Amino acid sequence: MRTAYLSLSIVAVIACVTAEQCHARAWQSPERGEVRRSAEPSAANSEVPSTASEEEIVVIGKRWGQAEIASETEVGEDEIAAYGADTIQDLVQGIAPLIGGNGDTPAILVNGRRIGSPEEITGYPTEALKRVAILPPRAAAHYGFPAGQRVVNLELKKHYASWDANSVVTVPTAGGRRSVQVSAGRTAIDANTRWNVQIATSDETMLLKSARHVPVSGNILPLLPTLQGQPVDPNRFESILGEVRSLNFNAGVTHPVGALSASLSFNAGTNRGRQLTGLPLGTITLPPGSPWVPATGAPVITSRLLDGRALQSRQQSESFGLSASLSGQVLGWQTDVSAFYSHSRSDNIYDRGYDVMAVQDLVDLGDPTFDPFGSWPGTPLRADRARFRTDRFGATFNASKSVLTLPAGDLYTSITVNAHRNRARQTFVEGGSLATRRERSGSDEMNARWSLSLPVTNQAMDSPLAALGDIAMDVSLEVGGATRTRTRHKWNAGVRWLPFPALDLRVAMSGETTEPTFEQLYGPPIEIVTRMFDFLQQAYVQPVQVFGGNPGLDGGSIRNLAIDAMVRPFESDLATLNFGYARQISRGGITSFPALTPEIEAAFPGRVTRDADSSLVAIDARPINIAYDRTEAITSGLTLRYVEKPDRPEGEVAEPNAFTPWTASLSLIHNWQLSSETVIREGLPVLDRLRSSGQPRHTIALNLVLGRRGLGVSLNGNWSSAAQVASGEGTNDVTFRYSPTVLFNLGLFAEPEHWGEGGGEGTWTSGLRISLDVQNLLNGYRKMSALGQDSFRTYGRDEVDPLGRTIRLSVRKQF
Repeated sequence: MRTAYLSLSIVAVIACVTAEQCHARAWQSPERGEVRRSAEPSAANSEVPSTASEEEIVVIGKRWGQAEIASETEVGEDEIAAYGADTIQDLVQGIAPLIGGNGDTPAILVNGRRIGSPEEITGYPTEALKRVAILPPRAAAHYGFPAGQRVVNLELKKHYASWDANSVVTVPTAGGRRSVQVSAGRTAIDANTRWNVQIATSDETMLLKSARHVPVSGNILPLLPTLQGQPVDPNRFESILGEVRSLNFNAGVTHPVGALSASLSFNAGTNRGRQLTGLPLGTITLPPGSPWVPATGAPVITSRLLDGRALQSRQQSESFGLSASLSGQVLGWQTDVSAFYSHSRSDNIYDRGYDVMAVQDLVDLGDPTFDPFGSWPGTPLRADRARFRTDRFGATFNASKSVLTLPAGDLYTSITVNAHRNRARQTFVEGGSLATRRERSGSDEMNARWSLSLPVTNQAMDSPLAALGDIAMDVSLEVGGATRTRTRHKWNAGVRWLPFPALDLRVAMSGETTEPTFEQLYGPPIEIVTRMFDFLQQAYVQPVQVFGGNPGLDGGSIRNLAIDAMVRPFESDLATLNFGYARQISRGGITSFPALTPEIEAAFPGRVTRDADSSLVAIDARPINIAYDRTEAITSGLTLRYVEKPDRPEGEVAEPNAFTPWTASLSLIHNWQLSSETVIREGLPVLDRLRSSGQPRHTIALNLVLGRRGLGVSLNGNWSSAAQVASGEGTNDVTFRYSPTVLFNLGLFAEPEHWGEGGGEGTWTSGLRISLDVQNLLNGYRKMSALGQDSFRTYGRDEVDPLGRTIRLSVRKQF
């Protein structure tokens, strides 16, 4: 019997090798799309005649690209086609309601393996996918990712090739701006070998304040009567949204190297940004007794435009990166090793204004040869300049293996080690000063993570404990450190219980000590003009916000608790109910600078700059430390999915492309914020964001997708409950109230190639997709009103949301 099994195994191996060689010869120069092979039997479905024994041999194997962990949800080709997404990245964003989690970007596997960097799949079209498998939360521990991160496996087609060209135009229905994006790329897949190259460019024009009904800035309005010459519109010299231009290139290749798989990817990009920040004004004061003002008169202020162009804020950056990875079985361990290098440089220039001190001196001295209403001497432009250079090196090692077979299943362990080196150089030149300040910074980081996935019970095990259902535990421990910071520790423990197939219960707890990252400490300082509401002035303003690193940050601690339940009342995932409770408590943590409310300004007076008229000029928006922060939320969701079944007798083989099913997906997610409060520093009062910082307590998200291959529509909406910002010092007991808001987005796409007999290969419709997306379909906005003791004011849509509804037209062609 043993000889018969050995003989049959040898025959099967020879047959598989021969078939693969034939398949390799058959794949030469494929047309666009999936490359189909004739006579390509599956090993699991092939019949092997038995000459030595009549005993049946059943071969059970893993399908192509499948992960080691069974999926929680799968999205097949027909559903993928119904989304009308151009790239895999767009699709992952579109199926976010199915992925769930805390909203963070999921970890990506390709054909069941880790990848060195996300750039490896940049630009891959969705047609290259066979399916998308959303893995259960325990997959993070299995593959060595941080606890709590969702994992998505992209199962690529075994053979695929296409050229892709895409052009996108986006315009607001109110006009004033235009955005154009153009990209082209090539993708090819041949079993374990794949490569992709893509180049993309974008150009977004400015949206000027003059294109909307927006009031003139309060600090400029008093100067307009003093302006010499012809009157001007100050709003033509300020932009609401800046100009942005970019050019990006990505290339990646994956190829077998013996029993391993090697990947190499390269990316490079350049970005330009520009905003108009105001009138190029020069203002001087003519004192009483001067030749131009009577001795008994009052001082006279006079202004003039010193240039034909507006003051500006400009950003320019270039970057490139290289990553490589090697993965495969090594001594029985699934091993992944990756390394990367990236270099970036950025230059930022912010115009402070014109220096009129020399002109004012001539006035103060009463120079008889100078006429303030004539020509002025030199008035140099003062500008802040910052230059930043960064080099980053890093490597990751991950190894996972089933180390023990228990009655309930395999015990998996995973080890992950990360190492990074960061180096940065900064140069600053302040406006009006010739002094140059240079700084250097650097950090070396290393961390190690050990994960264990332990099956406790299984319904199929031969034990009385099988009546408990499926129970599994996940544990991970992490330790790490960086230059000039304390050692970081993190632990995570989770339990998953399936008492019966329709119910999935999960509990997870984690704790960690946090330290600031290199970016939080030494990130490049960037000055950008942003639009926001100033509660003190009760008006929308455009101050300069300074982003970047804060070397004064310290570490803290975080504790998390999550309880989740998933109910699937049917055998399939036709309907899924999700319920979750999450709590996070931080002590001494790090957070981005919050929205500027009266309470925040009172807590950080040194971060806010105002002029003599209390107009908001600048905000230091670098990260901050907080003493305490607590959030609690309950999330509930309903997901319905439907795929049309073919109307033919069971077992009948359908002709290729004879049936294209309709698919539908509906998700409704409600988030109820139980608490959201923070203490900035010890001794300060608790800030309740739900009561006084404009945060809504309830939000609802709706996502609907309906379509088939060739035609589809999507609708998503977001509703938020009412909120308010409490009055503070200087606001005259004014309460700012936000009304409940609902916003909808509509998407449509069409592929004429799949419309009946007129399309197909060789026609102009072949590979053509036309998409139309309308953001903010009903042109809504978050209405706000200011309610005082004796006053009431509302704010119009151009003040709150000047961009408004936008229409996006996309045309993609595959060859």
